[in-house]
Amino acid sequence: MKNSIINIDKRHKDILDILEKKEHLTTIELAEALDVSLSTIRRDLHLLEEKNDIIRKFGYCIFNYDNKPESDHSGPVRLKQLLAKEASKHIQNNDTIFINSSSTALKTIDYLQVDHLTIVTNNMKINYSPQNANYHYVLTGGEMRYPKEALVGDVAINTLSAVNADVCIVGCSGIDLENGVTTKQMTEATINELMVKRTTKCKILVADHRKIGVTSKFKMADISAFDYLITDQFSPEEILHEIQKLGVTVVQVT
Repeated sequence: MKNSIINIDKRHKDILDILEKKEHLTTIELAEALDVSLSTIRRDLHLLEEKNDIIRKFGYCIFNYDNKPESDHSGPVRLKQLLAKEASKHIQNNDTIFINSSSTALKTIDYLQVDHLTIVTNNMKINYSPQNANYHYVLTGGEMRYPKEALVGDVAINTLSAVNADVCIVGCSGIDLENGVTTKQMTEATINELMVKRTTKCKILVADHRKIGVTSKFKMADISAFDYLITDQFSPEEILHEIQKLGVTVVQVT
């Protein structure tokens, strides 16, 4: 069984490598290139499409370049929605919550079912999210960092230092057993670290499979600092099992 999984993972990697070089190929061309049956390649392409690694068109498929690791705004939209919806279940009436610059964390707002809430965030894109007249929205202020529209710097730090939140929902760039939870920007790592430290009840990390086993540039927290890791069904089970040993509840959405 283990060898079978390894073989499938290798074949998926080979498919992505070929598509990235060739730009687009038909199902028949991929089956011939990998010397596998059409039924096998169709199953592979279905899974890769679910993971948003490829885009299937009529008669052919293409590599999804938006999902390259260095693309800051990329990500499988459907998976982000599932992660955000799961995270929203941990928000209770009258909570104060932190949301960082993560697009996945911000999507949690779309699924909230509570009547009264205070949202504290450094994510200026909250302006494009659904608004509720009974919610209080607090922007940290600070220096604007593009293209994420993230607020950073001393002003943002001072605002967060004066708040204790019930729940934080934080996204990241990487989660690695040795190097912890990391992000690409040093200024954002400082903000994220402060959000985690000043959360009193429930600390939630949201990350799709592309982030698991990855180390980015700047550490924001140990994995064990979080109560929950919400990820998807495509994340590697062996790493998730080790994360659970650290006392973190792992939830996989499907």
